[in-house]
Amino acid sequence: MMSHPHVQAVFFDIDGTLLGLKSKVIPDSTIEALAMLKAKGIKIFVSTGRSYEHAKFLEQYGFDGFITFNGSYCVDGDGQSFFRHTIDVDDIRILHDHLHMTENFPVGVMTTEGSFISDITDEVTAIFELLKLDVPRPRPFADALENEVLQLNLFVDQDKELHLINNVLKNCESSRWCPVFIDVNARGISKQIGMEQFFARYGLSAERTMAFGDGGNDIQMLRSAGVGVAMANAGENVKAAADYVTDTTEGHGIWNALKRYAII
Repeated sequence: MMSHPHVQAVFFDIDGTLLGLKSKVIPDSTIEALAMLKAKGIKIFVSTGRSYEHAKFLEQYGFDGFITFNGSYCVDGDGQSFFRHTIDVDDIRILHDHLHMTENFPVGVMTTEGSFISDITDEVTAIFELLKLDVPRPRPFADALENEVLQLNLFVDQDKELHLINNVLKNCESSRWCPVFIDVNARGISKQIGMEQFFARYGLSAERTMAFGDGGNDIQMLRSAGVGVAMANAGENVKAAADYVTDTTEGHGIWNALKRYAII
């Protein structure tokens, strides 16, 4: 057993962390662990690439705040947003031209007003079914030019990703937690930036936090937490960034790691 002095807050990714990759549910052991953390006065936060709309179902567990869109949009425990960082409109315009002139692929657009997708292919339908999420409504990508865009999902492989980030979306960066699409956010945005908003808001210090994640978009969060825990289903690059690798979600990974560090 390892104890960690006075952890003040714990940050949790959703997909593959709070929710099992296969089961798509939160294990009872995790629900109990969340209640025990709250009973000890430890703050609990969601930290996800999802939209707030797609993360809100977790409110019932008493989370103290939500980092959504990989840090682009932070919401407090009362559901009030207090931080947002949108993608440069020039990047949106250049991507619009690229889709129009060069190659077309589906793009999910997450705005301050809601989400839509430029094209619904079989691949798009399959991935939303897998994630147990509703497919966003289809709308022309041009509508992105009229909105404040917090995040894009580009349905592209790794080669295309590199080309687009280097040549098209020059003020953005990408991360991948799903083999089929990438999350694109304004450059400099990450879950770590989201954590920093909550550190400032609640007077927390990074070294007295713990974070759980499994995706490429969790790497900076795991590095910046006092204790970064990677789930067993995480990629090797994510495990390398963590202080500890626990079991899968279904294998009670969150409960086991919190017990191991004597937090609960």
